[in-house]
Amino acid sequence: KFFSHDFANIEADIYTTAKGMGNGFPIAGVLVAPFIKPIIGSLGTTFGGNPLACAAAIAVLEVIKTENLMEAAAEKGHYILQKLKQCHHLKNVRGLGLMIGFDYDDTCPNLRNDLLTKFKIFTGEAKPNTIRLLPALNINYEQIHYFLNSITKLTQ
Repeated sequence: KFFSHDFANIEADIYTTAKGMGNGFPIAGVLVAPFIKPIIGSLGTTFGGNPLACAAAIAVLEVIKTENLMEAAAEKGHYILQKLKQCHHLKNVRGLGLMIGFDYDDTCPNLRNDLLTKFKIFTGEAKPNTIRLLPALNINYEQIHYFLNSITKLTQ
């Protein structure tokens, strides 16, 4: 379940990716179904397949695997979702893993700005009154509780 469409049971023959991994090092990848036999020079990407990019990608993927970060993201994301659903003035709380979004009502119009200025919590925004969370895979429960306590204070 590495790609978002995997959750919809969509299986592609070819996946292409371009991401900043390992402290933002730009890497790209082409993943192909086993029945496709890659031929040197036939699968190009934005960043190519230079040895440094490959080493960075492999190092990051090894950490994800050895530290069970995907399983931890699912567990922590579920925890955050359940707690956010209990917050006053939040609605349409949704998400999968640590990709979480929610809407807030007009009683707290400056919620996103207040999280940043009062608690130093940076969030994403999809539209007015919608907050998106995309924390790092290695977020810990102390950080999660800090966020949840902060948003509770702002929405009471």
